[in-house]
Amino acid sequence: MLNLLIHEMKSRWIAVLGWSVGLSVFGVLYLNIFPEVEEQLAALADLSVYQAFGFDMGTFEGFIGSTIVLFMPIWLGIYVIINSTKTLAGEEEDGTLELLLATPLHRWQIVSAKMVAIGLAIFAILVVVATVNGLVLREINTVNPVDITFWQLFVAVLNAWPLIMVFVAMGLFLSALLPTRKIAVIILSGIFITSYLGENLANDVASLSFIKPFSLFAYFDSRSTVFTVGVQARDVMLLLGVAAMFFALALISFQRRNVTVGAWPWQNSKV
Repeated sequence: MLNLLIHEMKSRWIAVLGWSVGLSVFGVLYLNIFPEVEEQLAALADLSVYQAFGFDMGTFEGFIGSTIVLFMPIWLGIYVIINSTKTLAGEEEDGTLELLLATPLHRWQIVSAKMVAIGLAIFAILVVVATVNGLVLREINTVNPVDITFWQLFVAVLNAWPLIMVFVAMGLFLSALLPTRKIAVIILSGIFITSYLGENLANDVASLSFIKPFSLFAYFDSRSTVFTVGVQARDVMLLLGVAAMFFALALISFQRRNVTVGAWPWQNSKV
């Protein structure tokens, strides 16, 4: 299993490097442009379209929370949707999963190694992004003092990891359960988009407030208060618990899957 994990990590290092650089540049750009657009953003802060998407543009803290912090799980959601569904269903369609199953590894070890590899890759990306943006923020603070410290921004960015891991586990589960990767991608994308928009709609429309607890983004804080109050341990534990549940479902589904058949769950259970 360790050899498989090492192989999985080696196969992802280029993606980790690319996403780390890209998201770091994204964050640095937004950190540096705020002083130039502060007045314009203040004038737009009350627009309903910004409020509908959970953006707070009135202060530096709100701006950073609504851009760098909020967009980390959104951008990485693209990476997760692609990779988590490719891991089992995609490899089955490519014909490489059969070769892996021919090794002495148990099925649960295969799924576990892939889950850990994707989780470590996401964690590494977030650490790099949080470090780079934190260092840039520290330099900005020497010229224009702000109320966010290096560690406050670091923790806020890293707080995206539990939320992203839920979608990683969901992707593994769907790719083990459904007949094709395409169907898994469509369903996971729908869940991701619905979860993000549902949380914002629930905040803006009182009659829809009942759907907020079902939105995963409701347990991820990107508001300006995340820098002062900090990350809520209860939300982190809840998200990690949901991720563990879907990971367990992925293990069960893959254990019962009849590989290369490409059938629906009620058709593909191996005898």
